[in-house]
Amino acid sequence: MPHIKTVDDSATRSPTGMASSDDETQKLGRRIRDLRSKAGMTLSELAKATGVSIGTLSQLERGLVSPTVRTVYTVASALGVMPAWLIDPSQMPARTAESRYIVRAGQRSRLLDIDGIRKDIASPAASERLRGFFMVIQPDCTSGAQPYSHKGEEIGFLLSGSLELRIGGETFSLNEGDCFAFSSEIPHQFANRGVHPASVFWVNANI
Repeated sequence: MPHIKTVDDSATRSPTGMASSDDETQKLGRRIRDLRSKAGMTLSELAKATGVSIGTLSQLERGLVSPTVRTVYTVASALGVMPAWLIDPSQMPARTAESRYIVRAGQRSRLLDIDGIRKDIASPAASERLRGFFMVIQPDCTSGAQPYSHKGEEIGFLLSGSLELRIGGETFSLNEGDCFAFSSEIPHQFANRGVHPASVFWVNANI
């Protein structure tokens, strides 16, 4: 089963020293490097803006490791682009007249699709403070090795499968039909410990 790899301690390399990452990982690295260069940022400045180490950013830009979900978010935010564009620019669909208020089932923008975690934007553009996502987490995949936190609040509904959710020092096991909510400022992480994919409708509120 695919796993989320943390770029700091679980990158996989071949015996020759070349990365085992696929071509998409290398393309992602080139996009990060090109955006950073166009912004006139040094690796040191990007590291300071994201909290990601210079060594890790260098590995990412060279396509030597796959980023965690959290790293994609923080790097994209620092570079001023949507995470979806950073992952795959071709996945950003053209806007239609109704897209401000309606997102059709087959028209969700892919925010990310990395190592077993897919996250699609489910909320229309008119929602400025609430961001809804349709997420699919494959078995044995996690949000990363360490909990993370940020501003806002979150609420979610487990559509199918099971999910382990850690909020602060507590761990909860969720099943289909369960709902959760918490302050995003509390360190949190999630994992699918089951044998089937977990699908979640997840909302982030910019409070």
